[in-house]
Amino acid sequence: MSLRSSRVHRIAFLLALLGFLPSCATKGPDPWEGVNRSIFSFNEGLDKYVLEPVATGYDWVLPELVQTGIRNVYANLTMPVTLLNDMLQLKPRQSVEDLGRIVVNTTAGIGGIFDVASMIEMPKNNEDFGQTLGRYGVPPGPYLMVPLLGPSTVRDVWRYPVDSAARPLNYFIPLWASLTIRVVENFSIRAYYLEELSEARASAFDYYVFVRSAYLQIREHNVQDRVGQPPEQQDDLYEIEDE
Repeated sequence: MSLRSSRVHRIAFLLALLGFLPSCATKGPDPWEGVNRSIFSFNEGLDKYVLEPVATGYDWVLPELVQTGIRNVYANLTMPVTLLNDMLQLKPRQSVEDLGRIVVNTTAGIGGIFDVASMIEMPKNNEDFGQTLGRYGVPPGPYLMVPLLGPSTVRDVWRYPVDSAARPLNYFIPLWASLTIRVVENFSIRAYYLEELSEARASAFDYYVFVRSAYLQIREHNVQDRVGQPPEQQDDLYEIEDE
């Protein structure tokens, strides 16, 4: 997956916390649109009154170098999830690449604070259990907006419990510590995209439709890549420059 696709995917995930326009349920990929929009409205309020203000303070207080280190640590903590799904999809090359990233960043990168693997141009993959199910032909099913978690489908929603169980750290720390880590992780991600999301709020005609279209296209692109099919040409749903 390209860096741009990965970042757009995360933008689409974060935009699930925005926007609400009432409508009736429709056919197609979103038969539960009425309920989904209500959940979308709840997520928007949470972002507006909690997530964005805290993320703004986080961004103001912490130097960029510290923020980058925190993001790197969280990225390293999630790599076992990618590795597990590499193996479930029977991809030996990607398994070796991602195991190498874990070893290099955990050791030379001091627990992942420094992304040494990227510095030496080691490949980085992005897999989850939803993509694994898609790899074996499980259809996505209806679009689903999940409270707090954002956009998904009936197939992809299974990635939350399965991928969470694949995080080794969860077995060595108490539940409250694990939840605290996830909360800080979300604030870190939200702070990273403060400017982009602000621009999206100002320009998007219907946040809900934007998020739904972006999410479904990008997820389909990811699954198609995994089965060797050429991804469809994507619209420029969100313009963002790579770092």
